[in-house]
Amino acid sequence: MLPTEPENQEGVDLVTTWIDEINLSERELQPWWKAGDIIVRRFKNENRARGGGRPSVGYERRRFAILWSNVSTLQPAIYAKQPKPMVDRRYRDEDPVGKIASDVLERALGFSLDQYDFDGRVKLCVLDYLLPGRGQVWVRYIPHMKTLNAEQDYELGEGVQDDDQNEVGEVEGRGPDDSPMHEGMEGEREEVVYEEVQCDHVSWKDWLTNPAREWAEVRWVARRVYMTRAELAERFGKEMAKNVPITTTSTGTDTASDAQKQSSQTGEVYEIWDKPSKMAYWVCKGYTGGVLDKREDPLGLTNFFPCPPPLNATTANDSTIPVADYVQYQDQADELDELTARIGKLQDALRMVGVYAGEANRELQLVFSPGNENKLIPIDTFDLWKEKGGVRGLIEWVPVDMVIQVLKGCYEARSQVLNDIYQITGLSDIIRGESNPNETATAQRLKGQWGSLRVRDRQRDLQRFCRDAIRLKAEIIAEHFSIDTLKAITNIKLLTAAEKQQIEQIMPLIQQAQQSGMPIPPGLAPDPAMLELMAQPTWDEVQALLRNDALRSFRIDVETDSTVEPDENAAKMAFTEFTGAIVGLMSAAAGIVPTAPYTAPLFAEILKQGARTFNVSRSMEDVIDKVFEQAEAAPPVQPPGPPPPDQTALQVEQMKSQTAQMQAQIEQQRTQMEGQLGQAELQLKGQELQVKAAAISRDPMPQGFA
Repeated sequence: MLPTEPENQEGVDLVTTWIDEINLSERELQPWWKAGDIIVRRFKNENRARGGGRPSVGYERRRFAILWSNVSTLQPAIYAKQPKPMVDRRYRDEDPVGKIASDVLERALGFSLDQYDFDGRVKLCVLDYLLPGRGQVWVRYIPHMKTLNAEQDYELGEGVQDDDQNEVGEVEGRGPDDSPMHEGMEGEREEVVYEEVQCDHVSWKDWLTNPAREWAEVRWVARRVYMTRAELAERFGKEMAKNVPITTTSTGTDTASDAQKQSSQTGEVYEIWDKPSKMAYWVCKGYTGGVLDKREDPLGLTNFFPCPPPLNATTANDSTIPVADYVQYQDQADELDELTARIGKLQDALRMVGVYAGEANRELQLVFSPGNENKLIPIDTFDLWKEKGGVRGLIEWVPVDMVIQVLKGCYEARSQVLNDIYQITGLSDIIRGESNPNETATAQRLKGQWGSLRVRDRQRDLQRFCRDAIRLKAEIIAEHFSIDTLKAITNIKLLTAAEKQQIEQIMPLIQQAQQSGMPIPPGLAPDPAMLELMAQPTWDEVQALLRNDALRSFRIDVETDSTVEPDENAAKMAFTEFTGAIVGLMSAAAGIVPTAPYTAPLFAEILKQGARTFNVSRSMEDVIDKVFEQAEAAPPVQPPGPPPPDQTALQVEQMKSQTAQMQAQIEQQRTQMEGQLGQAELQLKGQELQVKAAAISRDPMPQGFA
């Protein structure tokens, strides 16, 4: 528990100075606070003049809920979904440590936003922004501690080192609200076992600064916190908690016990962060004996303040105090209420009311009495009635038609006032979901574009506010979270420097045993999963980058995506365009990279640049890198030669060859046969000549010789 601040003159002067600063700031804010109270009551339709601020349901004066309507229209238009943190390397170059550090920080931020209801805090800020005109959050670092025995620490061989790895002994932990945890009993100390970073919504009346013209001139920021006696004792100690007066009493029922009433009573404590002195103070206006607590630069943030520049409505160059939107059209809203009240009174006057002569009371009552429908009523003085013009002559009706004409004029005037309000606020009919069927699509598109200009400015302001708040959370996570906490939150598998060094020491022993054919001793071989992580950076390298303000800002950029609900049709068209571009580029790469692997990095970079345009995840970039790395590592494909002959064509060629051989053989046989026939014919001719020669020798003049 913290020791109490000594009540010396220096402490008295310090707290007096800060109380004066707070009073000056509150005097400057009083007019804006009063206007904000009126706006909030008007939004909730409350009437402070009657019933102590109860809602004016059944109140005789009717109102037009134009403020509630405008705020309900703008809320989803400027904030529809929780932003998603986008952490990446600032220059997207080859930086393995920066890449993994970005992934670690992005996962930790995503978990923190979801776990601690960042979306709910932003919605409260948006409502404060649209009503009084200012929304703000306060970022807190919350470490969870446990008590360790010093003897156990010595047995485990744990030591405490500073950033230069020098032994500095034990260090103080920090408890909730960043309070230091001192040593308790002898031989015990407290250690951080888990850490959180949360955003608190700060009400528009609880956030203070020194009077300034712009944010750059703000020297200190403060928030008012309401704490119970138990919370005061836990935070500042029992003795110091007794000095804080209880200013807010319980509003519980009379039947509640004294303990219940006392537990809900709170005191006001101002948490002040002074940028020039880099000091944080905790002050109570009801206690001038000294500050409740003071710390030197508790979080070590780059801009010192634990809150972003506020989400302000209209501001000028002469003051940071905003002007609420409702103030700009308050006169028209009052006129709208007057017309609405007048329309209500005229509607009440739309009744069938008439007057008649008193002597005809009984007969006229019979005529208009219930149950006399479709009946003939006898009248003794019927002749007198007839002379006076009958019922028409006896009754004079209130001129309702004149009321109707006035009512139509009031409706037309109210429509004009509504149009004036929409012109002032910039809420066009397209934004409100209304449309004129006689207008063309081009005309409606132009109206929507021009009507949403001011809405887009509000969207950008809100995105800036969310980004600044998330950057504060990122800075706290980077500089204060331990490796164990980051491991638990992110589920990223990396080695520590000690684990990597241990594996590097035993790997030569394993290689020596394998070369000598000896079995590896049991328990010596590292886990294969750890061997795969040897090529990755270590947790120590990642933490060193995250905790170095200069390097982290140079190499890592923290942004957010849009807080506006995306257009589904536009998203589908963008996805279709993206997939078409991917398919076309991959088709071109498939034809070039196999024969020229050196072009793989070029195609990978073109593909990643296109993917970044569509804000794809980092995992997709990793897949792209992996695919093209494999393509680059593959051996180049040789240019294709002549295609191998087809089996059918080969058979045809073989048949042709066999046919040619057969034809050659047949031709050879024919030639031989022809030669043999020629020889036989010559022999026959020779024999025939011999016969003739023999005949001539016997008969020189044969018969028939010519």
